[in-house]
Amino acid sequence: MENKYKITLNGIDLDLERTAEKIIVENYSFTPEVIYNGKFYKVFVSGHEFKIEFKDNAIFLNGKEIDFDFRHSPSIQMRKGAQAKRQADIKAAIPGKIVDVKVNLGDVVSDQQCLLILESMKMRNEILSPIDGVVDKILVNTGDQVLARQLMIKIKPIKTEKE
Repeated sequence: MENKYKITLNGIDLDLERTAEKIIVENYSFTPEVIYNGKFYKVFVSGHEFKIEFKDNAIFLNGKEIDFDFRHSPSIQMRKGAQAKRQADIKAAIPGKIVDVKVNLGDVVSDQQCLLILESMKMRNEILSPIDGVVDKILVNTGDQVLARQLMIKIKPIKTEKE
């Protein structure tokens, strides 16, 4: 499934296209890896790491607020209420210790539901589901040490009656 968007970044209008394999911005192709820890995103592109945060109705890139507008290209805008049909791979944004796994294999989870608690540098981080779905795989247990970018849980989308 392809998605096309119009974005404005610091006053510059850009065309963005997302495919299953990559993101294309103004004819430049990228294959990013995205990790969400419930508070911010870490995006890895071509060996570079970017921290993206959403707070106080603003977007911050590596701690600096940016002027950003993002909208579907009018010709292919998704139907109202349509959801993404892809699975979610929950990876550790930072190394740490699994303190508590809050879900079981086969559990139905909601968007932003806590999946597990990851402790790092004496701080407990709730790792949240980015989609509504079903827990397909759990690759960690309470007490496990994990590395940054290590896959912890896989969630597959919920199939609806129309699919």
